[in-house]
Amino acid sequence: MFDIFGNNRSTKRSLGTRDKQILLQRAGRKCENCGKRLNYESMMVGHKNAWSKGGSTTLRNSVALCYPCNKLQGTDDWTTFQRKQGKAPAKNAKVRVKTHKRQRQKRGEWGIAIPDLLKGW
Repeated sequence: MFDIFGNNRSTKRSLGTRDKQILLQRAGRKCENCGKRLNYESMMVGHKNAWSKGGSTTLRNSVALCYPCNKLQGTDDWTTFQRKQGKAPAKNAKVRVKTHKRQRQKRGEWGIAIPDLLKGW
């Protein structure tokens, strides 16, 4: 479907029932902003990137919010909203994978690697 500007864009603006259930479970039945207890009826689906600003309606772009927090977020993206609240960005905003750094080998007087006989090279 085309919007008023001629862009081809999905008109889907809300999650389906099953996706809402998954979102609520993923959030631990709490508002992802204030921590208030939620049930299925009281949960509002917020967009991390606003739908009006081109954000998609997917689980990846959705957060479970209570009504006051959803209204407070407005069209701000999730990181801006969190900053305005005085909070650090959400845990799942960016996931970093730890990598093991290679340890340097001990070197002798002349810069030649000295093997650790117990560990090998």
